[in-house]
Amino acid sequence: MTGKAMTLGRLLDTFVCKLKLKKRKNTNKEAPMRYYMVTAKCGHVGRDYYIPIDFPVRADSAKEAAAAARSLPRVKHHHKDAILSVVEVSYSDYEDQRLVNRYDPYFLCHSIQDQRIEYDAVYSRIIEEARPERRAKDISEKAIFSGKERIRNARRYAKEQAAAYMMLEAI
Repeated sequence: MTGKAMTLGRLLDTFVCKLKLKKRKNTNKEAPMRYYMVTAKCGHVGRDYYIPIDFPVRADSAKEAAAAARSLPRVKHHHKDAILSVVEVSYSDYEDQRLVNRYDPYFLCHSIQDQRIEYDAVYSRIIEEARPERRAKDISEKAIFSGKERIRNARRYAKEQAAAYMMLEAI
């Protein structure tokens, strides 16, 4: 066999193998994809604010749908509570939400200037995040210094100083 004939034979074998793999993938209908509506916190509207957006997602389970939605652009990825809800829906609801999102003014904005133009449509949906209030530091938790040295454990330092003072008084 010549080099060209071998090459054509290999190409034909590769093509036949790929066709067989495609057939195998298409016939595997054990677990059909399900359709979910994932409500997520979307950003780019301020640090402590978000817009809840419904994302239509195709996945095998609700957990996979939540993970897929979390990785979408505009979702607040680093928030623990970025996913607000996951609900299984029908195909028609899935397609309807895709159409709604396609023409949503929030998704049509590509810059802060666009958001300002669509001010009413975007900013009317903003929700402030419920953050736990930070407690004020007690006086005992503030840093204490002895000269230029920072005292790490103030209580232990006070006990040691008192013990040292008592020893000095005894002398």
